[in-house]
Amino acid sequence: MLPGKVPPQILQSHVFKYLGKSNPALILGPALGQDASLIRFGNRVLVASTDPITGSIEDIGWLAVHINANDIATFGVAPTWFLNSIMLPVGTTPEDLGHIMLQMHEAATSLDITVAGGHTEITEDIDKPIVAGFMLGETGEDEYVTSSGATPGDFIVMTKSVAIEGTAILASEGRAYLSSNLGIDIVEQALALRDNISVVKEGVTAFKTGHLSAMHDPTEGGLSNGLHELCDASEVGCRIQYQNLPIHHSTETICNFLKVNHLNLISSGCMLMTCDSQKVDELLKSLKSVNVEASIIGEIRDNESERIIEFPDSESNLERPETDALWGALKKFTS
Repeated sequence: MLPGKVPPQILQSHVFKYLGKSNPALILGPALGQDASLIRFGNRVLVASTDPITGSIEDIGWLAVHINANDIATFGVAPTWFLNSIMLPVGTTPEDLGHIMLQMHEAATSLDITVAGGHTEITEDIDKPIVAGFMLGETGEDEYVTSSGATPGDFIVMTKSVAIEGTAILASEGRAYLSSNLGIDIVEQALALRDNISVVKEGVTAFKTGHLSAMHDPTEGGLSNGLHELCDASEVGCRIQYQNLPIHHSTETICNFLKVNHLNLISSGCMLMTCDSQKVDELLKSLKSVNVEASIIGEIRDNESERIIEFPDSESNLERPETDALWGALKKFTS
């Protein structure tokens, strides 16, 4: 298998069949396109997610909090509790660990999240830090949205721009290389995108409108994979208008230079939402009220196999990437 997420067919054949004891308190468990699990806890519902950070070194602690918080926010719920497992290579200094923990502290504080526990170890056979995060949120019965409710005719709304996380990681990990080839201004613009990685504000705000049918954040595999995951979860198709996709200048410049497909580049920082076409203006207005830009990028279709991206003069099937474009791009900094 290639680096990144395990393909859907392997998840179905080798993962989802082995899930331990069935428990009626599990409202939503592992499934294609789902960002977290839902667990009934008395008259409340816990939203639980887990995600590792493996592609970044510079911002690993900061990203661990935000990426896991984003998964909770896709349900329209605010994240509350964070736990982590930090694995460090031999030779790591106490100062290195302190830097990671300071990043976690600052990210958690910015979102009113409590770091509730975790585990830290020096691990042989790895050459860079790996952080696996675990996040919890809490809500009431039926006070959430999932990624499986999109219906034909719904409009697809995307917040902010494509490949925010991927652009920031490439600028951080390849700062010197990109600065010498593209100029420091482009790199600084890309690094600034880091501040847009959280989708907690838009997720909670959009849910409060009552107009969402589904919500999902595109992570590994980028926007293309995120759209496929949303369609998988809802058992629908989609048509996407490429010309409506917001793409930041630094993303376009760096991806063109590295010959990277920005649609397949890890895209934490934007949120995918589906909404009745008659209510979409109210949704956009609500997002704008909290200073979140959003665009209508397409429409949900009934035919599950119809997943099309339209260009000004042509159209093609929406690619489902085998691996995230980030992995190949990072190798260019060390080759």
